[in-house]
Amino acid sequence: MKKLILTALCCLVLTGCYDSAYVTAVRDIRAPSCMPSADTDVPVLQDKSYVPHNYERQKSIWLSYIDLAPMLSAETESGFELCFDKACKNVAELGINTIYVHVRPFGDAMYDSQLFPPSELQNGDYDPLEVMCRKGHEYGLSVHAWINPLRLQNGDRLSQLDGYKTAEWYASRDDRVTAVEGDEHLWLDPAYADVRELIADGAAEIAQNYDIDGIHYDDYFYPTTDESFDALCFSEMGGSSGLSDWRCENISDMCREIYESVKSVDKRIEVGISPQGNIENNYDLLYADVRRWCSEKGFCDRIIPQIYFGYDNPVKPFSETLGEWREMCSCDDVGLVVGLAAYKIGTEEEFTANTGIIASQINDCEKCSGTAIYAYSSLFGDVNDRITAEREAIKTAFENY
Repeated sequence: MKKLILTALCCLVLTGCYDSAYVTAVRDIRAPSCMPSADTDVPVLQDKSYVPHNYERQKSIWLSYIDLAPMLSAETESGFELCFDKACKNVAELGINTIYVHVRPFGDAMYDSQLFPPSELQNGDYDPLEVMCRKGHEYGLSVHAWINPLRLQNGDRLSQLDGYKTAEWYASRDDRVTAVEGDEHLWLDPAYADVRELIADGAAEIAQNYDIDGIHYDDYFYPTTDESFDALCFSEMGGSSGLSDWRCENISDMCREIYESVKSVDKRIEVGISPQGNIENNYDLLYADVRRWCSEKGFCDRIIPQIYFGYDNPVKPFSETLGEWREMCSCDDVGLVVGLAAYKIGTEEEFTANTGIIASQINDCEKCSGTAIYAYSSLFGDVNDRITAEREAIKTAFENY
């Protein structure tokens, strides 16, 4: 029976025909708990011989955990490799040269880690990140490991684990792990130095042990504006700062520490941050000091704002917002890669009605250091004539980009 399911899943991925029903189901299927190695304080590092390769102009695409979930259901390495090989072939033929692969979406690891527990999405005894690096490089793709720094698994899952700091903090009801109303997932509090250290060490662990070309993380910063989220910590550590400034500084400290930890392994490994495209939201909701990250060296090599807006957006029209980001990126050491919303095709009128809209936005980013498309399944999932036409337009745009 398992062989039949595996075959069916791989066929769905290869044809690009898996749908959201599977993704919903996979969120509810929990793999058996796996125990960590005995010592989780210091990552076991291997000799680093791989030379990272990044393109001056990125032509990127996100492969989220939702995109990877059907592939990760393979029980064997060869089954997963077959599925991921097809994904690499698809994006390479589109003109993509860089992939962001989701390897830590919920404080878990789709790789061999001594710091974070194994992902529940993985079904077999193999190392997905090793396969993704190897297959991606075979297609000339630059492979960036994508992590969500602060979001964790839910309490039920953490309570089953032992030996990991996140599980220990949760078990002891430590404020370093905090619940947010309306969210089943728990969250790390970046105000604590040892939380930031864990996140930075986790990035270094990936950089040291895998043939990656970059570390990438997106806009899962503070999960709430509620003052109760970190009230005790703020009362003890906030000093004379206001809450917003203090939270912004905590996130910037985290970003700086991630950057420094990765560069301590290999300065050639790129670090990319993908905040929201709405500049104000970064400050008002997420406490992300994007102006600073764009204008100072030491936080990231590339900033990838999610400018997921159409040209006619009444609040944040694409062209105007792109201009704001270009003006902000005043540091020569920080490249601007523009995130584009292929996922809105079929869900938002302007994106659905205007064939070639993503290609047009790629062309508008000619003076940037790249573009990134969200997400893989938007272009290679439920394919129809509209998506096929958009893919052809994107391919032509990338050929001239």
